[in-house]
Order: sequence, then C-alpha cells, then structure tokens
Amino acid sequence: MVRVRGCWQFKGSSILAYLGGSLLRFVSLFCPLVLAAQDSCYLDDPPACRLFKDLERVAQIDKDLKERLPLVINDQLQGGYFTMPSARSFEAGVLGFGFAYVPPYHIWSLGFQFFDHLEATGNYWIFHNQPDERLGHLGFGDSAERAANLKFILLRKEDGISFLPDLAIGWNDFMGTCRFESFYVAATQEFSRWNMEATLGWGNGRIQGLYGGVAWTPFRRLPCFLKDLTLAAEYDANDYKRHIHEHPRGRTVKSRINAGLQFTVWDLIRLSGNTLRGEELAGSIALNYNLGSSKGFIPKTHDPAPYCAPIDTQPIGLLRSQAELAQELAYAFQEQGFDLYDLYLVPEACGQDRLWMKLVNVRYREERVVRDRIQYVLAALAPSNLSTATVVTEADGVPVQEYRFRLEDLRRYAKGCMSENELLVIAPPQEASWTPNRYEAASLFHRRKAIWLLTFRPWFRSFLGSSRGKFKYEVGLALNPEGYLWDEIYYNFCGTYTIKSSTENIEAQDFLNPSRLINVRTDSILYNQSNSWHIDQAFVQKSWNMGLGWFSRIALGYFEMAYAGLALEALYYPVNVNWAIGFQTATLLKRNYYGLGLQHKVRKLTDHGPIFVPYTGFQYFVDFYYQYRPLSLDFKISAGQFLARDKGIRIEGGRTFQSGLRVGLWYTLTNAEDRVNGQRYYDKGFSITMPLDLFLAKSSRTRIGYSMAAWLRDCGAIGATGKQLYPTLFWERYNYKPVFY
Repeated sequence: MVRVRGCWQFKGSSILAYLGGSLLRFVSLFCPLVLAAQDSCYLDDPPACRLFKDLERVAQIDKDLKERLPLVINDQLQGGYFTMPSARSFEAGVLGFGFAYVPPYHIWSLGFQFFDHLEATGNYWIFHNQPDERLGHLGFGDSAERAANLKFILLRKEDGISFLPDLAIGWNDFMGTCRFESFYVAATQEFSRWNMEATLGWGNGRIQGLYGGVAWTPFRRLPCFLKDLTLAAEYDANDYKRHIHEHPRGRTVKSRINAGLQFTVWDLIRLSGNTLRGEELAGSIALNYNLGSSKGFIPKTHDPAPYCAPIDTQPIGLLRSQAELAQELAYAFQEQGFDLYDLYLVPEACGQDRLWMKLVNVRYREERVVRDRIQYVLAALAPSNLSTATVVTEADGVPVQEYRFRLEDLRRYAKGCMSENELLVIAPPQEASWTPNRYEAASLFHRRKAIWLLTFRPWFRSFLGSSRGKFKYEVGLALNPEGYLWDEIYYNFCGTYTIKSSTENIEAQDFLNPSRLINVRTDSILYNQSNSWHIDQAFVQKSWNMGLGWFSRIALGYFEMAYAGLALEALYYPVNVNWAIGFQTATLLKRNYYGLGLQHKVRKLTDHGPIFVPYTGFQYFVDFYYQYRPLSLDFKISAGQFLARDKGIRIEGGRTFQSGLRVGLWYTLTNAEDRVNGQRYYDKGFSITMPLDLFLAKSSRTRIGYSMAAWLRDCGAIGATGKQLYPTLFWERYNYKPVFY
C-alpha cells in the first residue's frame, strides 16, 4: 500500500493484507476526523496510556457492531416491514411461528434461521372467501397455496464493516406451483443514533420493481414498556393488478404506502398492525424463540455435581476387598447417571493390574460431559495399586468406543495439575476392546440388562392437504415396552391407541394427482382408519461391534405400521473421524390394514381403475455420512433402490445447535415418473428433532422429533428397519462445537 498525492492506493496483494488488518487501522484510515478529535497529545502519552486508549477505541467499535435496532418482520415471517422484505434477519437458531390477516388472505407461517446468513420460511396462503375450484365442493374450503422462501444475507453489520448496509438476495415461493414467486435484492442501513433503519430493494415477479421501507423505534433507549415499539412505513411494490394468481378481491390499489406499527413483548411475541393498499387494515402475530441456543426452559437442578467425595484410593487388599471396590464404583457411577454392567481386574505385565469396565450412559447427550464425569469418579475411587483403567461405553447394545486412562494422569487432572485438553491428547477415545476372558481376568461385577422397560407417552400425527379439509390430525397414547432378551438381543414393542382423529373422511388416493407407481406409501391413511388400536412396532435386533471401526446388525419383525420383514446393515465408522460408510438392505412385506397379517399384493392405480400386483419389497442402499464439525453440519447420501422399485439417491443435510436442536432437509432424485400438478415430483421434506431435556429439570438423552414431506408420494419411499447404527453411534460420540472452533 502506497500513498500518492495525499490518497491511498493498493498494489498487488496488499489489499488482502489491508482487509485482514485490525479494525483500529480501518477506522484510522477512513475516519481521520474522528482521530483528529482525539487527544492532541496522544503521541506524547506514555505507552501504557496509548494502550488503554487503543483498547477503549476497539471496545467502542465492538459495541457499535453489536448494537442493533429491534428486528421488524413482515407478514410472511421474514425480516421486513409489512409486505416487503428487508436485508435483515434473526440470529441462527431462531424458530418462528405466526399468523397474519392480510385481506383477502390468511397466512400461516413457519420460519427457521439455519445460519446468521440464511433465513428459511414457509407460508400457507388461504384465499379467504374464494372456494377451491376443484376441491371446494368436497369440503376443502377456500383455495390455498404453500410457499417456501429463502433469503441469503450476503453482508451483515456483525461481519465487521459497520458503515456498509446489510445486503441480501431472496426468492419467495420458488418451489411447486409458484403462485407468489418473486426474486429480490435488498439493502438495509441502520442509523442507531436516530433509532432508525431504511431499506431499498428491487424485485422481479410478484414484487415488481423498486420498493423501500423505513422503521423508527423512538423509545428504544428509554427504560419503559414502549421501548420495543417500532413505527414503520413501506412502498409496496407487489403487482396486485396484473399478477395472474392474485385474489380477485385483492387487485385494487389506492395507495402504495403501507404504514403501521410493530410491538415486541419480552423479545418473544411480535404484534403488528398496518394499512394495506390504502383500503384495508392488516395485522399479524408471531412467536419467535432462539431454540438453537436455549439452555432449556427449566434449570437442570436435578443433575448431580461432578463426583468429588468421598475419595478412596486405598489399594485392593485386606482393608479394601474387590467386592467393596465394585460396590463403590457401581453406586458412584449410578449417582452420576451411568449404569455399570461389567467390571474386571486384568493382570498386566508390569505387575500392576488394570481395571476394565463397561458403562451405559443413561443421561447425558454430549460425549465431553460423559467423559468428564467418568474421569472424576475414577480419579477419586480407583485403587492406588492399579496402573490403568479401560472404560467401554455402550449404547443400544453396541459397544461404541473406549477410554484408556493412566490413573496417575486422572489424579493430576482432578487436582487441577492437568488441563482437559492435555488429558484428551494423552487419552483420546479409541476403538472398543473385547470383553476380557474370564479365564485371564477376575470378574468383580456383572449386571444383566433390563428385560423390561416401559414407556407411556402421548403421540400426535398430522396430515396437511386433504381434499376434505386443509389440516387433519390424530392424537392418542402409546405404550412402549422394550428391553433385552438373554442380555444380547434388543426388542421393541410399541402399541398405540387413537383418542381423537379427524381422518375418517380422507380418501385413500389423490384423485387430482394419482400416483401411477405401486402404492407403497400413498395408501398409508388406510392403516390409520382401520382401527383405534395399532401395533406400530414389534421387532428384535442384534448388533455387533466387530472391531477396527466395523459394526453390523440384523433385525426382524414389524418395523412400522405398514411394513414387516428382515433387515441387515454393515457400517464402517472409526473413532475420531468425521465420516462413515455403510450398506443396508431389507426384504419387506406390506402389512394388512388391520391386524398382524401380511399381504403379498399392493394396489396400483391405472386409467381403468385400481389393480393389485404381486409385491415383495426389497430396498438396498450404500450410505455415505459426513460431519462438518466447524458448523455442526451433518450430511448423508444414500444411493440404491427404494420401496417402489425406483432407483436413485437421497440427499440429507442438517445442522445441530448448542441446545441439541437439529433441523434437517432431504431431497430425493429417482427414475420414478411421478407427476404432481403437471410437473415431475421428487420427494423432499424437512425434519426437526430436539432433546427432551429442554423441558426437564435434568439431563436426558431422549430425543423427540417431527418430520413432514412436501407430498405423500410413492417415489423415494424408504421403509423403517429398526434402530440404525449410524444415529446410535453419532449421538453417543457427539460434541457440540462452536462455529470455527
């Protein structure tokens, strides 16, 4: 970088070095007036004074970058004003749900912020008082449209260039029938001093041409309940008059200026009201919560503190028998949230024996917490005349990995003489070893696995898009006994009872877009309508850790409400890697709609009516898994044959947040010629899973989830096959890593 005639010029790669420089140099270069206003004797100050002034200046810059005006959202749950989007968005992990009355539409919205720079929302538009032309007479009611929207924020204030506006591009309703399709570019500048922001944008599609908006939060700095009140106005560029899919009662425009206010309650609920097209009043309510960074709704007061007392390092001998050692360890581990199943004393060549144990984690969902609690217990209770300890962790009947500790290192760690990272380098997780031979080691403790564990819980299913109503549901109770037979074979039985259902009048086929494939999924509603009592699952499974990172399993029985059969799986997933590869196959038969019988023919719809063809389901996949740890992303690619005998690939991706929340998407490409609304359809959808302990006063490994496909079709269908290996190992080894750790 050189200076020529009083201005700065950049040559070669020096601009890269400049952009990577400190914020202080950045301010010094572009804000000379600010620097001139500083103390004129700055250069004459002692070094310590200059250091503190520099720190104060950097702190002020950091404060300016983090200071943001309250976020205003529009009727579609996007960062925006009322109908127009802005370049702003929520922080990563925010989940939102909202309803908007925007005459002549009712809009239900669901949104999620995958990253700080990626906003995803979905809308369900209802054309109020306009019956659906094809389904309205059947009970569907008003016409409706589903829309998916994405916004990429290219530049945010938090990125470090505060004098530039936020910049974003976005696509509204970019999938399906695309009635409300738009592409837009938006720039939003905040003026914190005046508690104001302004947006200038351009769109193509339903949003046509230039648009803009302003928002003012006049009481933001005042300690009163009105500090979150924002006044806003926008220039509405929606092409109401010429847009072909517009509601007939929404085409007139008296004014392009929409004005109103938005009020935020507890930074959780957003209420807004505004004028619309100069002739209507609109309003919305939205609930937004950062579930990704949540530490739970209830403090974990029932979690025990890491083990610290009593401390007993007495050697095994006359004063401390082997039985006493086993009892102390079993009780201590149980108190910490672990079940001890095996404990062996293994002779070593050096003359000092080694402890070998198998533990099952029944409480914690992060591996680092599991490891830390194990280390404290062993440091406090391992006999001083032993040299090492081997701890194998098991989940769902599969030995997952092991830790090999020198007891000397554990005691130094417990005293604070060794850091957690140092101990992790010395004793990293390793492949699980075999259980010691009883003829070569002394068995101190053995506990059999539970034969019977009963879970009683409510359950809920939903159906969207029925011809006889927009939303259908089922609620009921589930009884789920599970356990182990002969200490080796896992079994799972799940029975459900429907208490309330609105699915009785749903047809078993889509008469507007009937599937021409064999009906492996589109007849699913017949299972729900057959009876109030259902046996959803009744299967047995045996899993193995074969060593060197190889795992396998075999499962047999009723895997889900629609299928039963035999499944095999093999997986290569070594410890301390972020990828895995596996193969799975299953032979499945369709279950009868009522009872436990099996059917050997399935329905296929033709132009001359339904026919029934012989069918034995056979699915097989080669699976590749990859975890990108800096962003807590995980991916899965499956290639093979699906239930409807179509072949292709299924791509899944998801992000797991600090709270344990995981949000995922999937998309399937197969050779099936399935058509919906005149276009070729590929199976796609989203899933959400979260740990149950978000709602508990103690930690829990149990996860609850919900998933939904865009359409219930036969292409890309996969049958359940029991407890798959990769999820078991993934969650047992999982640690949350902050961005760019």
